[in-house]
Amino acid sequence: MIPLTKEQLDADASSTHCYICGGNFTKEDWKVRDHCRLTGVYRDPAHNSCNLKFKVPKFLPIIFHNLSGYDSHLFIKELGNDNYDINVIPENTEKYISFSKKN
Repeated sequence: MIPLTKEQLDADASSTHCYICGGNFTKEDWKVRDHCRLTGVYRDPAHNSCNLKFKVPKFLPIIFHNLSGYDSHLFIKELGNDNYDINVIPENTEKYISFSKKN
């Protein structure tokens, strides 16, 4: 985690509730300093239990408007350049309703 500024330390010390769920801190569910696991940037104080549930998603939905036609074939072709599975929901043999890739 990136070191906190004096202002962040003061705000953290005076905080009484979790910024994720809004609940008060208790002995059973104590305060921790939540930060982004990718950048290290401090967010706000959170319950330990809320912080542990707050994870980087393993699935990123990407939505395209009107991609059911030929253009989707270009994506499918490029997505198939490795050994990971591609899941496709077809409308017919030429159009896809949805496709996803898992690694």
